[in-house]
Amino acid sequence: MGQRTVKQEVLVRSGHRCCICFGLNGDTECKRGQIAHLDHNHGNNDVDNLAFLCLAHHDEYDSRPSQSRGWTPNEVKHYRSLLHEKIDELRSRPQPRTNLYVTNGQPPIISYISDMSHYVLDAIDTNSGQKVDGVGAFPVDAAYITFDMTNPNDYDLRILRLYIDVLKFVDVEVLGVWAGDYGGAMTYREYACDVEPRIGRYDCVLMSKNFDYLKLSHGEMEAFRVLIKALSQGIYRLRLGVEYSVAGETRRIEVDSDVKEFAIYDPVFNEPSYDWSTRENAG
Repeated sequence: MGQRTVKQEVLVRSGHRCCICFGLNGDTECKRGQIAHLDHNHGNNDVDNLAFLCLAHHDEYDSRPSQSRGWTPNEVKHYRSLLHEKIDELRSRPQPRTNLYVTNGQPPIISYISDMSHYVLDAIDTNSGQKVDGVGAFPVDAAYITFDMTNPNDYDLRILRLYIDVLKFVDVEVLGVWAGDYGGAMTYREYACDVEPRIGRYDCVLMSKNFDYLKLSHGEMEAFRVLIKALSQGIYRLRLGVEYSVAGETRRIEVDSDVKEFAIYDPVFNEPSYDWSTRENAG
């Protein structure tokens, strides 16, 4: 739907496969990962300077001298080229076509669900008194989850509604919040969802402009981000739901296997510490 951004193009070309995993081991499994800047210059967003890497290889590539592992930019580009050839081969294989007169179309493929935060939180469960360590955390009004959605059908699929189910809530006393860094961002279709500190279903509101619904053509992928606006700090477990229409029928799909529990904190009372060593003394 519209022209892809450079970073979206990198994700589509890689198919969310890590080119180092593929170059070293022939691994073609989809990975949770990030887009790496091969020259380590985050201002250089030329497509030739970007490669999708799994979290482990991205961390190693950015934090260690590449010569110590033999991962020079040119070697990663070579692995990337081999991966792209493999992805093109997989995509060119004949696929069985869905009967257009069958009314039960396939659901969208939802993948790469992430609730990755820049912060972690340690707290005490106010009900049980147990300590909870190292939960990914977001400030109130600034939490989000991201995901990709692909239409596997031979005809259009319309996204009619997104919603969030709160499956669990834990009231906590915050001991401390610590900061980290998980890399850069990309362009998403934006939604927002107000959630309350109780189990229930909450509709998402479309924030992106210029369309009333999202239509995915056959094989088309779009990236989404849902901003979570929580009314109270605590630990939440969420489930993503999508209502869609395909082949004249309205259906829904709910996915929670990859959405982890995360914490919401009030930055007015819990300013993140940038000294990680102080975390050992908390609580």
